[in-house]
Amino acid sequence: MKYTIEKVDSRKSTKEFLMLPFRINKDDPHWVPPLLMNVRQLMSKKHPFHEHAEVEFYVARDNNNKVAGRISACVNRTHNEYHNEKTGFFGFLECENDTELAALLLKTAEDYVKQLGMESIRGPFNLSTNEECGLLVDGFDTDPRLMMLHNPKWLGGLVEAAGYSKLMDLLAYWLDGDSERFKKLFRIAKMVEKRGNWTVRNINTKDLKNDMAKIMEVYNECWGENWGFVPMSPRELTAMVEELKMLITSDLTPMVELDGELVAFGVGLPDANIAFKKGNGRAIPSILALKVPPFKVDIDRVRVLLMGVKKEHRNKGLEALVIDRLIKNSTKIGMGKGELSWILENNREMRAILEKQMDADLYKRYRIYQKEF
Repeated sequence: MKYTIEKVDSRKSTKEFLMLPFRINKDDPHWVPPLLMNVRQLMSKKHPFHEHAEVEFYVARDNNNKVAGRISACVNRTHNEYHNEKTGFFGFLECENDTELAALLLKTAEDYVKQLGMESIRGPFNLSTNEECGLLVDGFDTDPRLMMLHNPKWLGGLVEAAGYSKLMDLLAYWLDGDSERFKKLFRIAKMVEKRGNWTVRNINTKDLKNDMAKIMEVYNECWGENWGFVPMSPRELTAMVEELKMLITSDLTPMVELDGELVAFGVGLPDANIAFKKGNGRAIPSILALKVPPFKVDIDRVRVLLMGVKKEHRNKGLEALVIDRLIKNSTKIGMGKGELSWILENNREMRAILEKQMDADLYKRYRIYQKEF
């Protein structure tokens, strides 16, 4: 056999796992290095995700002992209990363009979850829908936005050759700052604001933990019936807020309240991938590029990664009100263009808003694959 599999269980193999994507993607001008500190934290057993999941990380070595591929295998008990499924997950898939190698990595993940009683496996998820997920299959000609993935064009073919088929596509839409495109949406938002007793405010960055807890409560209700949804534990929410607090911007997180109760929200983040690319995955150069002149880079775009409206307040135009604020506020701070992602391909309601009311461009497509045992 050309390759051997090894568990990641040492500082050396952890470093090799982390650094492999830099070699695989070194010639791709659109690849953005992950912030290595964040990946290391997610891999650590101290991360709250591991409190409700079994996870192993693997590397594949060639005959010269060089790492040629990597993968994670996971059984997320929260997902399986919530959806009444017996499915495992793979993620962090990176490898050289070799069918045998990809098949071996995927079989390793399959064998791990089979041993834990799973009946299928899907992915990629790094490590769940609350983190990075999906394999890019369309839209390779631009950089990925914050917390979105980028991979070689041939990787999807290797996964399919190993017996996997499409389960779901996750869509990314692009909007520029052309206000002419949004006249209809702005009119709807203005009418909605006049007709209701809504209070629209921005997130309070000085009370971030409490406001984010309110947002996640609405998020859990709004997304609870969606494909792939996994509720966050309180400790996972705390970890997420800690990871993102440097990026959360008041103007980009509008909250709609009725009698003091949060009923709708949107969360946009500056596209810090611009800084992460300059920092080449290292924390200090990336932070300097985010915050400190003269190293600071200009971030002129945003990624809208969460939106939600409580069920009893849907079809009242609150989606338009939230998007109205996001567009106007992002334009005001010089980030009047960006990505809305990800959107499930079967989310017809949101797709209609984006495609018909906002004339947004569907410009990237990420795929989740599955294999039944």
